[in-house]
Amino acid sequence: MDWNTAEAGSTYKNFKITKNENIPEINSRLIELTHIATGASVMHIANDDPENLFCLSFQTIPSSSNGIAHVLEHTVLCGSKKFPVHDPFFCMARRSLNTYMNALTGSDFTCYPAATQIKKDFYNLLDVYLDSAFYPKLDFFSFLQEGHRLSFADENNLNSPLIYKGIVFNEMKGALSSPNARLNEAINQNLFPETTYGVNSGGDPKDIPSLTHEELKKFHSNYYHPSRCLFFFYGSFPLDEHLEFISGRVLDHCEKQKPLEPVAAQKRFHQPRRITATYPQTDEDNPEGQAYLSFAWLTTNVLNQEEILALSIADIALMDTDASPLKKEFMKTGLCSQAYAYLDPDIYDVPFVITLKGCNASKADVLEKILFDTIQSIVKNGIPKNQVRSAMHQLEFHRSEITGDGAPHGLNLFMRSALIKLHGANPNEGLCIHSLFKRLKEKIKEDERYFEKLIQKYFIDNNHFLRVVMTPDPKLPEKEAEQEEERLKTTKEKLSKQDLDEIFNQEKQLQEFQEEQDKEDPNILPKLSITDIPKIAKEYPLEHQKHEQLDVYHHDTFTNSIVYADLIWNIPKMQESDMWLLRLYTTILPQMGAGGRDYQDNLEFIQENLGGFGTSLSLNIQADDCNQYSPTFHVRGKSLYRKSKELFQLLYDTTQSVDFNDKTRLKEVFLKHFNGLQSSITQSSLRYAISLSASGLTEPAKLNNLWSGLDYYKKIRQCAKDYQQQESFIIEKLMEIHHKLQQMSEINLVLSCDDKMYASLKASSFYDLKKLQTSAETEKLSVSKPSHIQSHAKLIASPIAFTSKVFHTIPYTHPDAPALGIAANLFDHLTLHRLLREQRGAYGGGATYNGQTGNFSFYSYRDPNIATTIQAFNQAVSKVLDGKFDDFNIEQAIFEKFQSIDAPISPGSQGRLAHGWLQEGKTLERRQSHRDKLLSLTKNDIISATEKHIATHMHNGATIVFAGQELIDKENERLKHMGIPIFEAEKI
Repeated sequence: MDWNTAEAGSTYKNFKITKNENIPEINSRLIELTHIATGASVMHIANDDPENLFCLSFQTIPSSSNGIAHVLEHTVLCGSKKFPVHDPFFCMARRSLNTYMNALTGSDFTCYPAATQIKKDFYNLLDVYLDSAFYPKLDFFSFLQEGHRLSFADENNLNSPLIYKGIVFNEMKGALSSPNARLNEAINQNLFPETTYGVNSGGDPKDIPSLTHEELKKFHSNYYHPSRCLFFFYGSFPLDEHLEFISGRVLDHCEKQKPLEPVAAQKRFHQPRRITATYPQTDEDNPEGQAYLSFAWLTTNVLNQEEILALSIADIALMDTDASPLKKEFMKTGLCSQAYAYLDPDIYDVPFVITLKGCNASKADVLEKILFDTIQSIVKNGIPKNQVRSAMHQLEFHRSEITGDGAPHGLNLFMRSALIKLHGANPNEGLCIHSLFKRLKEKIKEDERYFEKLIQKYFIDNNHFLRVVMTPDPKLPEKEAEQEEERLKTTKEKLSKQDLDEIFNQEKQLQEFQEEQDKEDPNILPKLSITDIPKIAKEYPLEHQKHEQLDVYHHDTFTNSIVYADLIWNIPKMQESDMWLLRLYTTILPQMGAGGRDYQDNLEFIQENLGGFGTSLSLNIQADDCNQYSPTFHVRGKSLYRKSKELFQLLYDTTQSVDFNDKTRLKEVFLKHFNGLQSSITQSSLRYAISLSASGLTEPAKLNNLWSGLDYYKKIRQCAKDYQQQESFIIEKLMEIHHKLQQMSEINLVLSCDDKMYASLKASSFYDLKKLQTSAETEKLSVSKPSHIQSHAKLIASPIAFTSKVFHTIPYTHPDAPALGIAANLFDHLTLHRLLREQRGAYGGGATYNGQTGNFSFYSYRDPNIATTIQAFNQAVSKVLDGKFDDFNIEQAIFEKFQSIDAPISPGSQGRLAHGWLQEGKTLERRQSHRDKLLSLTKNDIISATEKHIATHMHNGATIVFAGQELIDKENERLKHMGIPIFEAEKI
């Protein structure tokens, strides 16, 4: 079929073509079809992208917070009619070269996306996903494993207390430890009191235990019917083959069901509402100035895409930067340390939410008055035209950018188009922006006060307004634990001896079920072979030219008219005590004034001309020696090509003439940064634990912890407590660091853009960058030898644990390095996934070897256990040492390793990655050698490497646990019985 000429209204086999349009601004063609017999919808975004994606999407409308949609998302992936193995999702993750596999539960949808660059792999994955979604086993024991169940604290003692287990149950306990998650819950519950958006689609741990297996099966029957599915495809593979595949596997074997009722609209409030809520906090934190304050409105509905675009522009213009008029008014009061806003354009009733962090709850009325006074003033005086232009520029840039780092570009386009289609909106309007802009500009031309009237309508005259004041409660974790214990105690008192025996036997039956599943033959699942793995390592060529004082590195690639630029300096030698200030410098620098512009003018300049701007630090650890490193400082920006002059002007101004003397601004940025770090402790506990575990192993690991670990957080917290006394010191040090960075002998400029753009930029001598100067300084940054870190626990406000054990091994170029990477995957596949997640209810855990740092890590997260988790780490090593694996297991591990090695890189990151390889000594020859060794590994290679580099070093690793006091105390008792040293708990 020639889809370039197929007309809407015509038919292709059993499908009616309902839309076929070229969309030049995303270099794609959008084709929509309806399956005639069932009414199922198909969307295909066709282009030349080799990373092809499919996504099966369902509208799922939960009516309570029992987590039914989330538990179902997990359980459908526990075996199906055609593939009756216990875990086809994780099995396929190890049998393919997928670039992305996931399952996502949203507030009103559930989707199953996967992506790959290999056609055979694409249809293998699609085959498994289709069967899982439409013909799942939904076994009762899978429901107990994935969702929730009652068990005994001591599995062998019916007199011990009852406890809850279950993967989703523990996942949501971890999720709701975050203040941001608690705040979102409070907002949604009260902004949408009558619709599905008012419940927690992921599940509230208080409500999850009420979900029954029968409810789950009924929910699947209602929402997962093929005629109610949106089949989404993206990429270069032929649509004809997609249609034939889904017809043969699913659509030809079912009957049409009537469409689901649309999501109900929320009835609008007659009067604004104001509520209070609390979030968990550790005892040692000072609750003063730690409140969150949110203002939320319901605006238009998803069908009104033009008005949503206008609201998006208003959002950016009013709140996107610290120079935006509404955000600026909040920040200058000193009554909050952070202010941000978001619009959710994908759900039926579109909310707009403004959140202030670092507030005093007593100032809520004052801040609300500032909100409405400022909005009234903006309506009266108008939004400055340049801010509207800048907001439009930001939307244009981000809709034009080809993404793909972390998640496929096709998934981004799915989120923009398919989700609104589920509600009956035109998906084109999520993909195109120029046509919407054109209509909007015509409206603005007809009515110059269009935006002011929109703001009046939705933010002043709109009674569907909610204010949430959320304060910290150090006793909340303890209260919630006591409430859960009381519920369980009450439940147990009502149970008969027969009921208790049933719970006991059910746990044993589940264990037997899991053991039987381990014996299943996964070869029933489709797979690739090792011969399908490309033999040649990827390369992103860099053209290197010396251009006066600049070493310029250019990667030629299609970027959709965007220029990506990185300006890089080696970091000079400085005092180790100043390391935290260097990281602070990178945070402060892009938020201050520069080039004679104050911070407001500078932020407006960025907003009007760039699509992103920031700074970072890199260690550049050498591939052949983990203790050799060459730290660099990066200033990074991106812009549409027509704005490249302004991009280079900003790079120059920021590095040469930044203003650190604006004390008001400096304090504002510092406190905003501190508040962000505070809220990240619970959300990023595993990252902090791994960083701390590793910090005593090598100089680079120590430096990393000084820059981004707990050491850095403590320095910032200490400084925040006495900021006025520290201010002069901070300014002096920032200026000193700024001056030192100009004293290095080499400046690298890395560019990703096509050859035509590069030739033009070179002809301009890279605009202002030609004025950069270098000096003769060459001595680079280093730190002293690290001190050994003792195993211990850190106290956080969480009922579950984040555990890390790290020890040092060998560098990337060592002959045994490929074997260690495969050993890590085997630890996960053979032992850790089963023990930590399936049997003991952790949301996740595993092992990883980092060839760059030479460190080997064991970890678990959102884990209700500590003692048995540490035990599992050792069991994983023992199983490999005992040779309890075969060539098939090795092959699976190799597939998983190559998924990350060959993951697609977005155009804007390709040059940066190639330059990073150059800095680290990861030559093409070394990467090819590593690849060749991976493909030729034997069982003996893996056992030998495990014995030499893991078994002999396990005892050297520091184990760090982040968890609440109650869990640590309970687990320490278990550790004593196991003969394992207990954890001394420290406050952060």
